[in-house]
Amino acid sequence: MLKRKGLRRVRPALAAATALALVISPAVTGTGGFAMAESHMAAKKGGNLVVALETDVRGFDTVEGGVLGQTGEIVMRVIQEPLLGFDPETNESTPLLATEWSANEDQTVWTFKLREGVKFHDGSDFDAGDVAAHYNRILDPEAKSASRSFLTAITEVKAVDPHTVEFHLAHPWQALLPYLATTSMSGPIPPSEHVAAGNQNRNPVGTGPFKFTEWTSGDRILVEKFDGYRDADQINLDKITFRILPDTQTRYASLKSGEVDVIWTDRGNTIVEAQKEKNVISMYSDGAGASTMLLNTRTPPLDDPRVRAAVAHAMNQDALTKIIWQDTRPVVTHSLGTLKDCGDAGYRHYDPKAAKALIDDYGQPVKIVMIHTATPRGRELGELMQQMMKPAGIELDLQPVDQSTLVKRVFTQDFGISGWRIADGADMGPQLFANVFSKSSYNLTGYSSPELDAVAMEMRTTPDRERRLDLQCKISEMINQDGSMLYWGGGRYWAFTSLRVKGVPAPYRGVVDVSRAWIDE
Repeated sequence: MLKRKGLRRVRPALAAATALALVISPAVTGTGGFAMAESHMAAKKGGNLVVALETDVRGFDTVEGGVLGQTGEIVMRVIQEPLLGFDPETNESTPLLATEWSANEDQTVWTFKLREGVKFHDGSDFDAGDVAAHYNRILDPEAKSASRSFLTAITEVKAVDPHTVEFHLAHPWQALLPYLATTSMSGPIPPSEHVAAGNQNRNPVGTGPFKFTEWTSGDRILVEKFDGYRDADQINLDKITFRILPDTQTRYASLKSGEVDVIWTDRGNTIVEAQKEKNVISMYSDGAGASTMLLNTRTPPLDDPRVRAAVAHAMNQDALTKIIWQDTRPVVTHSLGTLKDCGDAGYRHYDPKAAKALIDDYGQPVKIVMIHTATPRGRELGELMQQMMKPAGIELDLQPVDQSTLVKRVFTQDFGISGWRIADGADMGPQLFANVFSKSSYNLTGYSSPELDAVAMEMRTTPDRERRLDLQCKISEMINQDGSMLYWGGGRYWAFTSLRVKGVPAPYRGVVDVSRAWIDE
C-alpha cells in the first residue's frame, strides 16, 4: 500500500503490464524505444496532421452517441479528458483532471481532488459538478447509457465542493481507478450545461488539447489547438484533420502518397505490406481484448446449447486468423491477453465431426442470420463463416449492414450471430461482468446462468487481486463451454505513420493517440 501526501492510495488491481511493442519497418526495437529516441528531438511547432479513420463517429455524447469504437476514441482523445491518466509501463493511474485521490478504510468511498483553473473549450470552468453530473447521468437507468453496465459498482457520485468529488461504491471495486482513466464514452468529462442543452453529441466540448471546429458527416472532423489548455506549450500541432476513408487500401494508398499522415488498420494484407514499406513506420501493441462473435441465445436455434457448441466446433479460428489477419493477430482462448495466463480456458477447438454430430443430435434444420459490417473485413468474415458452418449442416443467412445499424441491431437483439469486439483494458473485470451477468444491459448474447452470475459477482467484489484474476479465467472458461461468445483473433493492434510524423506512441488499448505528435518536414 502506497502513501503520498498523507492520502491513503490503493494500488490498482492490475496484473503484469500490457506488453507494448514498437516496430519500425523493417527493424524491431524494444518497448518505448522509438518514443524515447524521439523525446530527445526538438519537437517542431505548427502544421496540420491528417489522420485517416475507417468509419464515421456516431456521436460524442455518452447517451446519444452510444459506443465510440476505435475510430471514435481516436478523435475523443484529443478533445476530451478523463479524471485520471494511466501509465501502461508501471500499471499505475496518474494525475490528469484529478491530482490526488484516497479511499476510506473499506474502500467504498473514494475522494478525488480536482485540478484547479481548468477551462472547457467554451470558456466555462471545469469543476466537481461536471464530474458528478456526467457519472450520475450514466448511472441513471432512465438514460439507458451503453456504459452503465460497466460502472454499476458505483452507486452515486457527489460534488463535495468545486474541487472535490466523491465516488460511492456498493462494494470494494478494484477496477475503479483504471475505469476512471478510460477514454471511451464513460471516461471523458464534458461540461454539464452543454450536455443539458443537447449539444454535446454533434458539437463536443471538453478540456483536451484540441477543440472541435467542424464535422462533415461521412467525410471529415476538424479540430484545432486549444490555446487555453493548461499544457498548451507542449502541444505542437495547430490542427488535426480526421478523414473518414472506409476502404483500407484507400487509406494505405493515401498514407504512401502523403495525402494522410496516420492510419490504423486491422487488415492483414495491408499490415504485411506496410511492414515492408521503407517510407512507412509500423507500430503495434499486444494487450488484452479480442475480436469476437456474439451468439444470440434468446431465440431458436441458438437457444439450444447443442447448436451453440456446434457453431463453436465448426469455426476454425486458426484459419480465420491466417486468412483475415494473415497471422498479424494471435489465436486466443480468452480475452485476458497478457494480464493472466488462463491456459486453454476450456476452449472448444475446431472439430467438424463433433459439430456435425451435435447438429444431428439436435435433429432439426439449422438456419441462422449473421449480420456483419458492409466492409471488406465484414464480408470476408461472413463468407468464411458461411463456408465453415456448411459441412456441419448449419446454414448462415448473411446480412451486410453499416456499422451504426449493426450496433443498433445487436443492442435490440435483432441478430443471430454478429461480429463484436472486447476492447483492451488495464482491468478486464468490468467488461467480463457486463458481458455475462444476467441482469446487465450489456449482456448482448442474453445468456443467463445462476452459477455464472455467482462467479461474476464474486469476481467483481473480491478485494484479493489474484483471486479476482483467477475468477476472470473461470468466467472465460464458462463462456467457452457455453458457446455464447467465440474468438477470432486476440488483442494485437496496429497503426502506421509517414516518416515525417513524430511523437505518436504505439496504439495503447487499440487506440492511436496523436495529441502530442508533430510534423518534421
